[in-house]
Amino acid sequence: MIRYLIKNNFKLMFRNTWSISVMLLGPILVIAILSSAFAELMKSYESVDDFSVGYRVEDVDVKTLESLKTAGEEAGIVFAEYPQGEIQDVMEKNELAGFISFSKDEYMVYKSEDYGAEGNILEYFMGKVMTAGIDAALPLQGQEDIVLPVEQLEYMPAIDSVDYYGIIYIVYFCWCGIICATGVLSNEKKYGIVRRFQVSNVSELKNFFGKAIPIVLTVSGGMAIVTGITVLLYDIHWGTPLLSAGIVFLMIVAATALGMMLYNLSDSLVITIILQFTIVWFLGFFGGSFETYMFSTIPDKLKHMSPIYHGNRALVELSCMGESSYVTSAVLYSLAITAVCSVVAILAGYIRKRGKA
Repeated sequence: MIRYLIKNNFKLMFRNTWSISVMLLGPILVIAILSSAFAELMKSYESVDDFSVGYRVEDVDVKTLESLKTAGEEAGIVFAEYPQGEIQDVMEKNELAGFISFSKDEYMVYKSEDYGAEGNILEYFMGKVMTAGIDAALPLQGQEDIVLPVEQLEYMPAIDSVDYYGIIYIVYFCWCGIICATGVLSNEKKYGIVRRFQVSNVSELKNFFGKAIPIVLTVSGGMAIVTGITVLLYDIHWGTPLLSAGIVFLMIVAATALGMMLYNLSDSLVITIILQFTIVWFLGFFGGSFETYMFSTIPDKLKHMSPIYHGNRALVELSCMGESSYVTSAVLYSLAITAVCSVVAILAGYIRKRGKA
């Protein structure tokens, strides 16, 4: 029976050509537009040689700056103090990539127009330092020295906009894959297929897998085609192809389980699509789909709550480094979502079936 369900649902999905077309054309167009629009931003993330930065301390009696300088050395930033002179003049005269002015309650970063990439790295570096608290980098007189935890300052090799958006929008559209099920779910309502299942006493478990398996396979096949096309068109680099493919596949399975859960809870295709797209939008917002997570101003705690963040980061790091510590968390997130959503979907379907019996 389950083979019949899978075969029939495949037919229903492929009759709804517009949803398949959206899944195929959407990523190709979005990747082309965003990779071009943000090309200059991503160029500024390219690795650079060590560079010099000046600093000045105003209205603060500083005991030591060793922690800041040590952290700077780890990031390729050489700090030198310039207590006198106009900041812009000092930067031009000494060919400084940037300048930092520290006061009692705040700091100001000045960037040279001639050192765009270095200025962005400096700004990112200081943002990371300040997350540890300014006192950690600049202990005031009378306080004990606090060593800045240099290991918290994480850096990645360069990745361009084509590779970045070419990867993360495959992930994003994978999570929107429930749209491929519109042909199946809409026909259930139109032709009263659910009532037929109730009469034939098809178990909810078989009903769930009869829908989930063709959805997963259709989305996987579609994303494989899109990936192949974008690699040929835009020369996108996927690191460790088999591992990357496995991560994407697990996210497709998780997204399908999420969509099935929402449908069985709401019993409405429209509500399901609205809810899933809303959830995916927020997960993508925190996960780097719209603002690159390298330059993201979103707190790390919020980013780490998004499974899309873990998937994006694992795949991007595999692309530019060949390895990633986020592979495990990306896999575990996907498996956990799949397990929880599948159980809830089957229970919700069973309860609704009993209520209509």
